Amino acid sequence: MAAVRTELLPAELESLRRLTLGTAKRRIPAEHGAKLVRCGFAKDQAGVLIITIRGHAKLAFEITRSSWFATPV
Repeated sequence: MAAVRTELLPAELESLRRLTLGTAKRRIPAEHGAKLVRCGFAKDQAGVLIITIRGHAKLAFEITRSSWFATPV
């Protein structure tokens, strides 16, 4: 859950959103890609950035402000 609450700059968040689009529109700055991979929001697969489940969770968190991941009771 802590990674979902990781702060991204608005431009980095937009880069994460672009990963959900088709391949023709997924170009993002290299430094944004590196941070997204480091945070676990994306992975490098054969030289192409792919959004991860954690990346989708981050986008959902940004929209709803509630986490997809269960919190311990």
